[in-house]
Formats: sequence, structure tokens, C-alpha cells
Amino acid sequence: MASGASPGSSKVRAAVMDAPGSMRMAGFPVPAVGEETALIDVDLCGICGTDKHIYMDLVKSHPLGMPTKFPIIPGHEIVGRISAIGPRAAKRMSLTGGDLRPGDRVVPVIDLRCGECTGCKMHPGWPTCERGETYGWGITSKDPPHLFGGFAEKMFLLPQTKLARVPDSVPDEVAVYAEVLAVGFTSVARISHSMQLGGEGTSFVGDVVVQGSGPLALAHVIAAKVAGARRIVVVGMPEYRLELMKKFGVDLVIDAGKTDRHERSGRVAEAVGGEGADVVFECTGDPGVVEEGLSYLKPFGYYVVAGIYSDNGMTTTLNVQKYVSGRYATVVGSGGQTEQSYGQALRMMESFAGTIPFEKVVSHQFPLEKHAEAMATAISEKSMKVAFRP
Repeated sequence: MASGASPGSSKVRAAVMDAPGSMRMAGFPVPAVGEETALIDVDLCGICGTDKHIYMDLVKSHPLGMPTKFPIIPGHEIVGRISAIGPRAAKRMSLTGGDLRPGDRVVPVIDLRCGECTGCKMHPGWPTCERGETYGWGITSKDPPHLFGGFAEKMFLLPQTKLARVPDSVPDEVAVYAEVLAVGFTSVARISHSMQLGGEGTSFVGDVVVQGSGPLALAHVIAAKVAGARRIVVVGMPEYRLELMKKFGVDLVIDAGKTDRHERSGRVAEAVGGEGADVVFECTGDPGVVEEGLSYLKPFGYYVVAGIYSDNGMTTTLNVQKYVSGRYATVVGSGGQTEQSYGQALRMMESFAGTIPFEKVVSHQFPLEKHAEAMATAISEKSMKVAFRP
């Protein structure tokens, strides 16, 4: 039998999205926990750009062509405490060694791996499982035990789930950002292997441009800073977010809403010494910025597409010879993070707490009942990270 809380007659409150733009409060039974499953009490859950895009009906499909499986309990940026866990789950779910137990603070890895398909076998740790089961949008709340997302008081964890323990010194308000920061860490890791090739890639004692100014862009700023970036330029908007970026050590912010492409290109070139950037991270979700981002690169530079996670139906055109082959550029797709990167993100939060103001990332918190106001605040961009506190 599992240790911890037991099912009862009380209902678990959750915010359910039945369709784009349609959310409601609902109650679900407290599920029973078996030998290979677990249940957590959700302390905080962030609203991701993907949650916003689903709500705004901007998502045609997710990575590997997977659909949103309505109705859903959204939310995959989660920190919580284990309330019940089975004996096998206590051993198998731990990412960081040692058995898990009730009371442990954890961050769940949101993508599940079956371990049997070609994607799992060829790319262990990567979110390439052919089943496409992802908490928050890839498992419907229609079927028991229902609680497969973070916009709820409790969340049910399936046997394939991995959990990263939260260091004692990292508060919930910071740990809730771990899933996002893990994406930034993974993007950096994707390109670092090419440092071994003569003249290719970057050692990050170099220049970085980040397109975008939301939480994902900030995660790439932080990861690049930790990795030793020489200079960091952020091209984004609005002013609220750009001002916050400055507090994280960004050398130059350029308001995309107040400049044209020619002016932005000139300011970027000047900021990085006229040679172009070693790396550009796309963190906008807009395919229309790709050609401009590629134009910022120096020869043999890297362009990492991290923000275009879901297919929104938009396409773009670019001069491939001028900006890719003619510059020996490498374009890298980064549609998520590895399971190992969650622990790295949490350790980053622990190690750099004195120099990086992680506590400023979550700008707004809401109870579940105010889901409409919370979504509107997140969509308005007069915020950084908006989170639910169930």
C-alpha cells in the first residue's frame, strides 16, 4: 500500500478547460494511489505560453503532431509536496537518487516516456515518446483519475513520471520556474558540444542575443549568463518586461515595438562589436522573427528555435543562402527539455541565489477561482510569470 494521504469523500478543486477560451471550476474524487503511482499537493503552478496559446485557440498541434486532448486540467510548471506514493514509485520516480517519501517537495517532469518506442530507445531522457503523453495538455481530465494537470489542488502521477527534489533553500516561488529554466539549460546544452570543433560554435565567452522578453526568454538569459556569456542583448517588448530583464544582467534591451528591423540590426551589431552574435535564441513563438534573428549571427553561429513549441499554423520565408548556408550557420530546434535538466535547473537556483534575483520571476499569484483574471493577466504581458496557488 502507498504511504501518505488516503482517498476520501472530499473533492479536489481544479480549473478545467473544456475548449479554447472556456474554463470552469470542477471537483474530482481524491484518487487512490497504488504501488507505482503517486499524488502531490500542488503548491504553485505557473501559466506557460502554451497554456495561453491553447486558451486563445492558437494551437493546431504540439510537438510530434500531438493534439490537445480536451477536456484538460492545464498546467505543467509545478512545484508540490508528495502526499502519497507507492513503494515502487518511491524508488523509480526519483531523478536524484534515494527513495522519495511523503512530504518531499518535488518538481514533476512533465513529459512521460514509455521506454519502449523508438523515440524513447534512441533518445533517452528526451521528450520524443511516440505516445505523446504530457501533463497539462496531453492527457484528458475526462477519464479517471482525472487529475493530470497543475491547475488543481492535487495532481496524480502515473508510473512513468520522474520527480526532481527541490533543495531546501529554494522556495516554492522560485522552484515553480524550474520547468522553464530547464528549457534554457537544455538549449545551451544542445549547442555546447560543437565547441570541440575548430572555429564552430561558442564557448559562451561570447555574445548572445535573445529574441523575446517573457519567462522563456529570461530562462535563456539566465542559462547563458551562468554558462559565461560575454554580452547579452534582448530584443523584445513590452517595456515592463524589458525593464525586468535589466535586473538579470542583460547588457542591452531593444524595444521591438519602437524600432524597425534595420535599426534593431544596427544596434545589435554595435552591441556585439560589429562581428555578429555567437548564438541567437528565438523565444517569441513567432516564426516571423526567424530571418531577422539569423541576420544577427556571425559566421558559424548558432540559431536556436526554442519558443515555437506548438504549431500555430504560421509559416515564414527567409533567404536561406544569405542567412544560413552563406554564413555556415547552424539552426537547432529545441522543443522542450531533457528530464535530467530539471535537476540542473534546481541546482542552478540553489547555487546562484545570491547573484541572480530568481525571486523576481513570479510577478503575480492567483487562486484557482480567479482563473479568468489570471489568464488575462498572463496574456496582457504586463507580468512576467503568473502562477496559481491552489
